[in-house]
Amino acid sequence: MPPDCIRPIPKQHTNRFYLRRQSHWTESNGAGRRRRPGDAGETGQNPLSGLRSPGIRQVEYPVILLAELAFFCLFSAVITYGLGIFVYAKNPASAVNRLFLAAMLAAAYWATGEFMIWQSAGFEAVNFWLRASAFWPLAITFSLHFILAFTHHPASRRERLMWIFLFLYIPASIFSLLGIVTDLIYTVRFHPDIGYIYVPVSESLVYQATTAFMVIVMALAISIGFASWLRTCDANLRQQYFLITISIVIVVICGSLSGLILPSSGIFLPNLVFIGMILFSLIIAYAIMKYRLFTLSPETAVSEILRTMPDGFILADMDDRIVTANASAASTAGDDPRLLAGQTVTTVIPDRFYRTLKASVLAQGTITEFEADLEGEKRMVVSIAGSLVKDPAGKAAGIVLIIHDITRRKEQERALRQASGNLSLLNQVTRHDISNLVTALSSYLTLLSQKLGTDPAAGQYISSSLDLVEKISDHLRFSREYQEIGVLEPAWQSLNAMIDRAVKNVPSSGVIITAQADPVEIYADPLVHKVIYNVLENAVRHGGHVTSIRVSSAQQANGVLSLVIQDDGVGVKEEEKERIFERGYGKNTGLGLTLSRQILAVTGMTIAENGQSGSGARFEIRIPASAWRPVSRTGETGSSPS
Repeated sequence: MPPDCIRPIPKQHTNRFYLRRQSHWTESNGAGRRRRPGDAGETGQNPLSGLRSPGIRQVEYPVILLAELAFFCLFSAVITYGLGIFVYAKNPASAVNRLFLAAMLAAAYWATGEFMIWQSAGFEAVNFWLRASAFWPLAITFSLHFILAFTHHPASRRERLMWIFLFLYIPASIFSLLGIVTDLIYTVRFHPDIGYIYVPVSESLVYQATTAFMVIVMALAISIGFASWLRTCDANLRQQYFLITISIVIVVICGSLSGLILPSSGIFLPNLVFIGMILFSLIIAYAIMKYRLFTLSPETAVSEILRTMPDGFILADMDDRIVTANASAASTAGDDPRLLAGQTVTTVIPDRFYRTLKASVLAQGTITEFEADLEGEKRMVVSIAGSLVKDPAGKAAGIVLIIHDITRRKEQERALRQASGNLSLLNQVTRHDISNLVTALSSYLTLLSQKLGTDPAAGQYISSSLDLVEKISDHLRFSREYQEIGVLEPAWQSLNAMIDRAVKNVPSSGVIITAQADPVEIYADPLVHKVIYNVLENAVRHGGHVTSIRVSSAQQANGVLSLVIQDDGVGVKEEEKERIFERGYGKNTGLGLTLSRQILAVTGMTIAENGQSGSGARFEIRIPASAWRPVSRTGETGSSPS
């Protein structure tokens, strides 16, 4: 609170450093001589002698002490102003930093007014600066508001700002205005050794109400700070809460000494609160350097991130009412984010989409990439991620939605599909025409070989030509099959059904094929059955006297399912185990195994040959844990693995 007076210094302590501050209020003694209070016949009364004032002893005061205490007021004004600007500059968009700036500017204003009071000598000057600095209660209310915002107290939420203005700023403003227009809080008195000072009107109900209000405000600030310190687990944040709270305690102690304790004992000193403010500033500076106070962090930047992020953010209660939303979410509805609060979510997301979305969130807890068409001035396609919010008891309390605009991506996808379709059509037409020509060429070559008869040279040329025609046909088949990879969405498919299909299609005369796979489904490209077919066909055609092929599966410790296809042929040489998957390598074109590896890669599966040369080939297909499931889990065919 504003300073009250100066503590008397006993006369026996006077020396050459103790000088009397001369009063600028004097009277004529009738003989033209200017008299000071204290001269014979002077009572020490001032022109406002009708006003009450506490008893003031006539003693001498040290000018040096007055100057030093006044200097602390000025120094406090400078340092708090500089600290406020520094913190604000670190993140001007942060509400916490703006509130800290407001508190520091108010403190600097208060300290400047105090300094000017102690530099003034006349009644009019002291009274002017007393009333000019009457808005000092706002410094304290700004401090509490800063503590509420910094600790993320529920009272600092945007929707509760009205209550902060009602119970903090309006009372503080009323007390400030009363300090300007009345003498019911502080009034100017004359001290016989100091001059004009101001003292609290302790018997005034207004002064008592002001004092009680300030005590409650500072008690709340300290209790909220300590509660946050005790509740927080993060070590760095705990230190920030602790240092801020301790610094406020120091300011409160200094202010209480000057505003309450010392005046009630008849002891008057300049307001020590500004010494406390200097200590406060030093502690805050230490916290900034040591514990990154006011530095952007996950703890301090969450609200700012949500406010500025390009994706829409909506927090809704279980009655589908919007609790809060950011500007991006409001822009999708063409509304102001402040006006969205209290409206239903269907204001932003059409009801037909939101009902499905909410049901999925309630059933699964979270959902990602839920696509919806938003209606408005222009059509917008969005991808929505949702998560269930629970209260401390574990019950559903609300839903958080993140809305990402994918309109441009969808347009690009449509353009890409159209281009791909055009290319596919061109490939099909070209491939069909070439295939027809190759078929015709093959027929003519066959007829030609029959006409040439027994000419060995001509027969060799014809045979080579037919081989080339066959290779051209193989390449055409490869392009057709390769083009189909990834075109269709992966789906859950029965492993045993795929094996049975491949076994039936493989020309395996004289080769016994046995299958003992687990009853599971795998998540794979629809062409995955060709992988098993290609491996079986390679074993029959190129295995070298293969008599049996065994297909089996086994689950490994890390959750991977291993599908093994093993024959009893000659096997694969060590230096060829990887090369057989290269395009064009092998006894034919090597296209089958190349396609097999790429088909499996669509859903993260791999294939390798790890048998022993001379003991038969062994192909192992490794299926990750996320891409297979027991066959008992049904009804999800076509959905992605969880």
